[in-house]
Amino acid sequence: MKSSLALVALTLWSILVIRGATADEPSPNILLIYVDDLGYNDLECYDAQDPGIKTPNINRLAADGIRFTNYLSACSVCSPSRAAVLTGRYPQRNGLPVCPNDRPEYPDWYQHVGLPQSEITIAELLKPIGYATAAFGKWHLGDADEFAPRQQGFDRYVGRKHNFHVGKAGTWFENESPQDEIMFRDAHQRLTDATIDFMQRQHAAEKPFFVYLAHYLVHGPWSPNQEFCTEQEWASVQKLKGRMNPKALPAMVRELDHHVGCVLDQLASLGIEDDTLVIFASDNGPWLPAGSAYPLSGWKYTTMEGGHRVPAIIRWPKTIPAGQVCDAMVSALDVMPTIAAATGTTLPSDRTYDGYSLLPLLTGQTDQSPREEFLYYNGLTLEAVRRGPWKLHLPRTADQRVYWARHPRKTYLNLDHPVLNHLPDDLSETKDVAARYPDQTSRLQSLADEARQELGDWNRDGTDRADFAYPGDLNEGIKRSRKQAF
Repeated sequence: MKSSLALVALTLWSILVIRGATADEPSPNILLIYVDDLGYNDLECYDAQDPGIKTPNINRLAADGIRFTNYLSACSVCSPSRAAVLTGRYPQRNGLPVCPNDRPEYPDWYQHVGLPQSEITIAELLKPIGYATAAFGKWHLGDADEFAPRQQGFDRYVGRKHNFHVGKAGTWFENESPQDEIMFRDAHQRLTDATIDFMQRQHAAEKPFFVYLAHYLVHGPWSPNQEFCTEQEWASVQKLKGRMNPKALPAMVRELDHHVGCVLDQLASLGIEDDTLVIFASDNGPWLPAGSAYPLSGWKYTTMEGGHRVPAIIRWPKTIPAGQVCDAMVSALDVMPTIAAATGTTLPSDRTYDGYSLLPLLTGQTDQSPREEFLYYNGLTLEAVRRGPWKLHLPRTADQRVYWARHPRKTYLNLDHPVLNHLPDDLSETKDVAARYPDQTSRLQSLADEARQELGDWNRDGTDRADFAYPGDLNEGIKRSRKQAF
């Protein structure tokens, strides 16, 4: 844990060392590509085991920049992870540790759960220094007008705020105005077109841009377009009609790769490839059995590595050497501080940030990550903590866990003792070495106690946990079943 003053100092140091503090250095464009439910082993450049996965465009992105093998999303489900990447703060601190749900049976939650306006997003950080800002695609940070993208610093929004449902059309929005009803398959090209149009317009206006491109791929419905499918894959899509379909996943990944390639090609065509910082990452692990987190254990909804450790790539040709693979621990929480440093601005000093600028690591000034610790929260429950290579799973019972973590297949549904893993030797988290290393276990238990004091737990508030303004008691609400509370 750390103070915001320390983070500001680190950001200033990054600016001075990496950018040279020159006033005439042009501001880089920022393209943050955030994809949905893409597992650690779901890209060709991450040694995908499925031979159907081919990702030449994302492979090229990785070859031209730095590929992370130890990048941790702040949560293993979509809304909290998205709130964290856009604010640089743990979901418990920024006020969105749960998912807004667009189901009609939960109208109170649907209207009141979202990222608070008091939070400062990357868009709100960059607008005052001259950036044009846009969010395209999945928002999932609240449906009510007070949570809309243009209330969070974005000049333009195109997309559907929530997921698409199997077999149903969803309302497409431009800014706050509903447009037509479209199916999942129609959304991806629209996002690519909107992104390319926005980049072209800002380039013509000689204005730097920040685009948050949040793809619906590869989240369900499992309905790739036919042109990306083999005959066998398309037959399975027609048979299952969008329901869970592992056979369709490779086609969805290939479709995602196509659209990423279109946007990257446009940067090159405009001649701004070298001046654009591209960040590509997944929001959380795969929704099994579609996708893979191999060789990790766990998946979406869990605090095993497979839920949090996801693909992440950063490219900035003018500044970041190509062809790097980084094994150091970094996090989605580090994205906002890194963008702040890259653009020569500083983070607000009135709040605590949980991320660090990665510019010294990206540019080869150091091979050490500034991140030493990470907290694995699930809803309000602290389930694990990590320091360096050591990870400690904390005791818990099923009724202390958030609703999405209660399925009987979920790992460690009940745990009556701490479990210690040494990740470099045990990526699958199958070897409990707590008895062999009692000192490490004790140190990590102390880290957990510190985290609970500041960010709380399922049964206690924290000194800097958000003051949740949701209907009813959030502590009680998320401890109930999905049917009752969501």
